[in-house]
Amino acid sequence: MLITAASGTASPLVLPLRIVIILAVAVLLTVVLRFVVSRVIRRLSALPSRELGVHKNAKIVLGQPHRMGQRLRTFQSVLNSTIAIVIGSIALLMILAEVGVAVAPLLASAGVVGVALAFGAQSLVRDIISGVFMLVEDQYGVGDRVDLGSTGATMASGTVEQVALRITTVRDDDGRIWHIRNGEIMRVANESQGWSSAIAQVQVVPGTDIVATRELMAAVSAQLRAEDGYQGAILDDPEVRVEEISGAGITLRWSVRTQPGQQWRVASAMRRRLTTAFAEHDIELV
Repeated sequence: MLITAASGTASPLVLPLRIVIILAVAVLLTVVLRFVVSRVIRRLSALPSRELGVHKNAKIVLGQPHRMGQRLRTFQSVLNSTIAIVIGSIALLMILAEVGVAVAPLLASAGVVGVALAFGAQSLVRDIISGVFMLVEDQYGVGDRVDLGSTGATMASGTVEQVALRITTVRDDDGRIWHIRNGEIMRVANESQGWSSAIAQVQVVPGTDIVATRELMAAVSAQLRAEDGYQGAILDDPEVRVEEISGAGITLRWSVRTQPGQQWRVASAMRRRLTTAFAEHDIELV
């Protein structure tokens, strides 16, 4: 109901008051919905752990701030942006209606304008559709280390810092931020999903006792896995096999499944220990 003055005319404060109320409700609704989203994300993160079943010994805990935590943060970022856009658009239309702008013709013409813009915004539509499929299929999330292949003339790889429906933000090893349109991403190599593989190769001189060398590598692996800093990083027993035999030497390959992102640390520690163990047992490296 309009507030009227004694003369029967509408008060000049009515319109500003209505606009302020619309803005206040929009801001309050945005804050409340974002708070609800945040609470839901926190509760989902606190759910009891479950196994993904990637490997019988590879226990990836969904409740920990790893895979599921990254995916939930990604959805939270997208939902917060969507909430702000939807509520802001509705509030703008209500304010336009209050100041006397005919909103109905504006909405009717929006369909025609949308069709016209669609021909010039095909790349934008492709980016958004690609972003939706990326989120649904869980190709990557915030905190993942990825290689997004060739983007133009440059290889884009690094840690994902932000994911939106149109743009993915990646920070590379040099500290640079890459803003990549989702529609341009043709392939994704995710180094932080499921499990990773740590690999160490050594080449010994011809004539080396391969059986004894493999047993030594297995013993060093067991010692490494028993250490406090690597118990949770290494997921299962390592595999040692002969990779190549040539006149120059015999190549042995050590590999083991690790938690995502831990493969470089595990492989580096294994190489250091193998170098020391081979020197102690007089095993010559090429």
